[in-house]
Amino acid sequence: MFRLLIVDDEIMTSEYIKYVLENEDINVHIESAYDGFMALEKLKKFTPDIIMLDIHMPNMNGIDTANKILKLYPNQKIVILSAYNEFEYAQKAIRLGVKDYLLKPIPPKELINFIKRNLKNNVEYERCLNPNEKLILSAQEYIEKNYNRKLYLREVADYIGFSSYHFSRLFKKYTKQSFTDYVNKIKVDKAIKLIKNTDMSLREIAEKIGYEDISYFTVIFKKYAGEIPSVYRKRIIDKEN
Repeated sequence: MFRLLIVDDEIMTSEYIKYVLENEDINVHIESAYDGFMALEKLKKFTPDIIMLDIHMPNMNGIDTANKILKLYPNQKIVILSAYNEFEYAQKAIRLGVKDYLLKPIPPKELINFIKRNLKNNVEYERCLNPNEKLILSAQEYIEKNYNRKLYLREVADYIGFSSYHFSRLFKKYTKQSFTDYVNKIKVDKAIKLIKNTDMSLREIAEKIGYEDISYFTVIFKKYAGEIPSVYRKRIIDKEN
């Protein structure tokens, strides 16, 4: 089923979109969030095909929310909802990596056509995948959602309904790397982004990506990034100066 997350502090926006799509009998699972923080929480458990994101919201605006979402989930498709006088903001969001924008108020026909177009693209993509590929994609999405804690192969295998042995072999076949390597690379990639974009301590970063032991984090980071995190951070700082 196609999954849609609507992020807008105006409840009527979500209700309007739901009403239009239900009237058209379009099979879409819709979740709502009313600010950026709520959206980020929703994304820990819900994997939408598209996020419809309003520009102006309390606590965290649409631009900042889009930026945070795309740092955590680089492949997430986001569509900005903006009024005519907010076009500049929509352009800025697109430069961040947002895929498209819709002008509010959205005419019913335009909304229906937009969803149907994306439904078609989603179905065509999924038709290109065999059943095992779909399961591995599901496993990768699960890892992306849960990288910030210790992940076990058995846990992910159970999630997609395979034995640990079968899942391990299948995962390596389709990703060309072991489960452990894949998870560690995801974690190190997230650590690199945090080093570049935050002032968090290395210990805080290690904990943020699911490593309780800073020494172990250092070993893993060096293995995949080529140098220990403190040296990496110093090099980034020196380069910026």
